[in-house]
Amino acid sequence: MIPWKSGQSGNPRGRPPGSRNKLTEDFFRDLCDAWQAFGKPALTTAAFLHPLEFVRVVAGLMPKEMQATVTTVHLERMSDDQLLEIIRQSGLDPASDG
Repeated sequence: MIPWKSGQSGNPRGRPPGSRNKLTEDFFRDLCDAWQAFGKPALTTAAFLHPLEFVRVVAGLMPKEMQATVTTVHLERMSDDQLLEIIRQSGLDPASDG
């Protein structure tokens, strides 16, 4: 015999929002520790030894939809100073040391 109806919980208030069970907390703490110790070296090794799988993982983390804003620039309407400022901001200034 079940003391409550199907679909009802024995704990009607349930687990408090945002709380995790101990196993989950321990797992994420251990995962964080492992990432701190081995994360970057593991990524570097994976990229070198398994580049295709590495790229698949990275692509899987990318947003599925990209948004872009296209701005039309009418260069013929810009002054030389405005054009030079755009070049400087782009990092392509031939007069710079870069």
